[in-house]
Amino acid sequence: MIASALLRQTATIEPYMGESATGPLFGGSVAYPVRVRPKRRWMNTTRGEVSVSDALMDMRPDAMVAVKDRVSVGETVYRVVDVAEIMGPTRPEFIEATLSRSTT
Repeated sequence: MIASALLRQTATIEPYMGESATGPLFGGSVAYPVRVRPKRRWMNTTRGEVSVSDALMDMRPDAMVAVKDRVSVGETVYRVVDVAEIMGPTRPEFIEATLSRSTT
């Protein structure tokens, strides 16, 4: 499992609930300890889409995060474009979420 000493930031995650006439809908927010690393790159998501990512977020393997969720870290707001479970020898070590800056 990822060391707690590495998770020095706090992210507020709002789960994506769907679309409305005025834009995306999000559920109630939950705060998690995380580590956010800036990393700008072009990527192919697991859903076969091409996207630009701005950061990678590491979190404990029991955290709840999914594609399209809204993530706030400080004043910066992101949308999750991909989620990967990073495995250790016998169990998941951490979750790595790929983030893209968001205006919603």
